[in-house]
Amino acid sequence: MKKLSIQWRLTLAIAALVTVTCILLNLLISHSAVTGIDTLEDYTIQLNPPTDELLSVRIDPNQFLPELTAQIQKTKTLFYVQSAVSTIVIILISSFITYFLAGRTLSPLKKLSAQIKKVQAQNLSVPLEIPKANDEISLLTCSFNEMLARLDESFTVQRQFSANAAHELRTPLAVIQTQLDVFEKKDTYEIDAYKKTFSMIQEQTNRLSHLVEILLDMTNLQTVQRTDTVSLFELTEEVFCDLDQIAAQKQVQLIQQDGDCIITGSYILLYRAVYNLVENAIKYNHPSGSVTVQIRKEQDTAILMVSDTGIGIPPENFEKIFDPFFRVDKSRSRAMGGSGLGLALVKAISQQHGGRVQVTDSSPSGTTITFSLPANTDK
Repeated sequence: MKKLSIQWRLTLAIAALVTVTCILLNLLISHSAVTGIDTLEDYTIQLNPPTDELLSVRIDPNQFLPELTAQIQKTKTLFYVQSAVSTIVIILISSFITYFLAGRTLSPLKKLSAQIKKVQAQNLSVPLEIPKANDEISLLTCSFNEMLARLDESFTVQRQFSANAAHELRTPLAVIQTQLDVFEKKDTYEIDAYKKTFSMIQEQTNRLSHLVEILLDMTNLQTVQRTDTVSLFELTEEVFCDLDQIAAQKQVQLIQQDGDCIITGSYILLYRAVYNLVENAIKYNHPSGSVTVQIRKEQDTAILMVSDTGIGIPPENFEKIFDPFFRVDKSRSRAMGGSGLGLALVKAISQQHGGRVQVTDSSPSGTTITFSLPANTDK
């Protein structure tokens, strides 16, 4: 049965139901008819004489009609044969009609299957034709079109991400290749030229390593366990300790306000998210500026706010800064060693933990980014 089409399954199932129903009806009708015929062979006639006494006379029909028994038996046999033939004919006709109607009913499904076979990665944006009937097949087609739209969006983002990643990886390699070609064409080699070339190669190699590390982190987000009990205050304190030297070089003061919230998640990923937010706030800050982290709880949500006194973000870029490889000022970001993936990784980590990250305020005097996560209700 599993290898048969749905049309044949419906036909066989309904044929079996009709067969059982006809057999039961045939048996019931035959039993009633035969029982009635058998009573003709022997019955009693009641006579009502003028007196009060009743007189019963038993009559044997065979004495009057000798061929009655044979005729009754012949009638029984003919009835059985006709009932069996009628049952078979009814079953065959109903099966044929069922097969035809099932085929007509399932024709939109066959058409849908033919359309699905034509779907390729290149035509995901083309929706399937939705049947006019408001039935299950129509709902299935609508659901499939919605899935195609999501896949098309994912493929588009993936293609764009791959192209951007290839570009980011190619740029340091091109710089290294160009510098090596220039260095090779020189007739004489001075020690300063060696040092300059090696310094450039080391800088570009570090950039490549940083970029590859972030790409691997974004790839492995799904596999990281998120069962740690994390104190956001202690996590931020550790981030401040690790970034203290970088902040001192930029002459930026790190300020952690009182307040804490306990959440459940991956300590490694959450550390990386907060680290990227604070590091970003340090990079794009003014000398003698500050970075302030405030933690609070609103109902069942833990909120970590990172505020800086930096250059600010244009309102039209509030959402774009969390896209992979997006930079507000590309030349400045490259000069600071940015890969364009830091905030994109923060967004991915927040989504993995059921939270969100957004720019809540920004002006030429500073920016505030809010990192929201589900908080533990028992704390």
